[in-house]
Amino acid sequence: LFRSVLDDSLLPYIKLGGIARVRRRTDLRDGEVGLFRSQRGMVFRQFCRDSQGNIYLFPVNRRYRDLDLTISHRRADGLVCYGKLVLERSIPLPMD
Repeated sequence: LFRSVLDDSLLPYIKLGGIARVRRRTDLRDGEVGLFRSQRGMVFRQFCRDSQGNIYLFPVNRRYRDLDLTISHRRADGLVCYGKLVLERSIPLPMD
């Protein structure tokens, strides 16, 4: 599955207008980027799950850190990931 990137939330890894390759039905590991449905539509977010089962979704471009999401372990089962972004290199988790 290929998807056109309509914003700069994946910078510097994929530019606005670039093509993202997405592998469907893939469980995500910490640090991987998934395609999720949100109030903003379909969005790419970096995934992380803590030891309590809470999930954190981060825009890769930290200019958008105000769009970070935290999903409690009670609501985590309702999160749907439509696929994993395929990249040649891994992206470090944010430290901010």
